[in-house]
Amino acid sequence: MSVLKTQPEQVQMDGHSFRCLMCSHESFHRRKTHFDTALLTGLNPTWSDSPGYCLICDHCGYIHWFLQPKG
Repeated sequence: MSVLKTQPEQVQMDGHSFRCLMCSHESFHRRKTHFDTALLTGLNPTWSDSPGYCLICDHCGYIHWFLQPKG
């Protein structure tokens, strides 16, 4: 994916190779993120202000969201 400026990498989660839930590809771009939207801020759940990260599949672009980094 030309929009992403990182090199794709394989990711291990709990000792297993992580695969894309949509296409089963094994290479991802990592991104740090922040769970904060106008709706969530209004509802004020405890996790809405938490840092998180996402893995973006290098093949299909599907974004996998996580609350805490692993692997």
